[in-house]
Amino acid sequence: MARAQDTSPTAFLHRLVPPSDIQAAAVRVGFVKRRRKIDPVAFLVATVLTVCGRGEESLAAMRRSLASRTGVLVARSAFWDRWTPAFEALVAWLLGRLQATSAASPPEYTGWLRGFKDVIAQDSTVVQVDSRLKKLWPGTRKSSAPAAIKAHTRVRVLTGELLWHRITGERHADSRAFGIGHWAKDILFLFDRGYASASLWWRIHRVGGFFLTRLPNSYRPEVVAVNRKHRGRARKLVGQSLRDAEKGLERRVLDVDCRFRVKVRPYGKEKGRRFDHPFRVVGLWNAEAKAYHFYVTNIPPNRIPAEHIGDAYRLRWEAETFYKLAKGGLGLGEIDTSKPHIVRTLVRAALIRATLAMRAKCLAERNAPKGRWINPQQWVRVWRELLVHLCATALRGLRLAVNFSWRHLALLALDPNVKRIPTRRRYGQALPAGS
Repeated sequence: MARAQDTSPTAFLHRLVPPSDIQAAAVRVGFVKRRRKIDPVAFLVATVLTVCGRGEESLAAMRRSLASRTGVLVARSAFWDRWTPAFEALVAWLLGRLQATSAASPPEYTGWLRGFKDVIAQDSTVVQVDSRLKKLWPGTRKSSAPAAIKAHTRVRVLTGELLWHRITGERHADSRAFGIGHWAKDILFLFDRGYASASLWWRIHRVGGFFLTRLPNSYRPEVVAVNRKHRGRARKLVGQSLRDAEKGLERRVLDVDCRFRVKVRPYGKEKGRRFDHPFRVVGLWNAEAKAYHFYVTNIPPNRIPAEHIGDAYRLRWEAETFYKLAKGGLGLGEIDTSKPHIVRTLVRAALIRATLAMRAKCLAERNAPKGRWINPQQWVRVWRELLVHLCATALRGLRLAVNFSWRHLALLALDPNVKRIPTRRRYGQALPAGS
């Protein structure tokens, strides 16, 4: 059989998920203890890359997928028995591998994003699970979702690929699940008002990272400095509450430093403490709302001017796109089982499908006609159909009847609206050089 080119979709999957590595990992985590008629690679590919249906139909669809792709039909009970904690560990290993390879190859940013090691959107989404799990994962809305989990993720804004995830109960606060270390140095984090915590902002700032988020309306910090001089009321702003200072202003852009209260929890022998710390606040006048949209950040004015703060924050929409595709076409929101380890397995399987789809989209978009781009929802439909052929032929050792190329796939998923420029293209100014 001729060797597939490195630029083909088949080579893309084999490079990211080598069958030999899956086989070794299956033995290492205990999923394979003795030789059986079902190959662990086939079982993993057929179940993880199969988009679930709803309810009990999901596992039945996976069983049919395994039979159609390998020619091996197993009893329902035997198929169900293979969904063990060891299989959960195997799926977690695969997702961790994909995250690690993505994190190891950050893109080169240009324009006013130059100098950041990476630009990441942090967000979370809620997935309703079986009500029998309400003691383990109680929901916040008992009437509609007595049991629910929350998937916390970090998504690279220019590519949409997953870099990190964590699964918790729905009541787990977003800021508590963030997790900051020295690895965050020179990385710009974009997140919504669910992460409104001056203590979190300070932890990012302390390790040399950067953040940008919307300021909640409930925050009334005091102005301590003005970064952009204006005639008239520039000096009068200092010492006022931000909400009082904005009244009567006629400028389109407000760029000031405000004082925020930081609380540091006790750690080891260190005592907890509270102190004030200044962070930059940028207000951009919104003509439609007839009000300022305030953003809080620690990015200095000489790195990103105030006029571009709103543009940088719009890149966070890539995380919303990731969740929309994962829930709308890749099975993240379709989980119905009362076993916790199977819930976690299905969530991670959906995240694997989503990050593979987004990484493949970047490769296809590089081969799109000049000035055109891919519609994400249409891409998921094209990619799902291609996966059926890729997995079936790969597991049987055959070749594709049609040699799909990235350009061919890009043409199938082009956005017909040429005026609807994606946020990553409009404000990111560059796509990564590698996949």
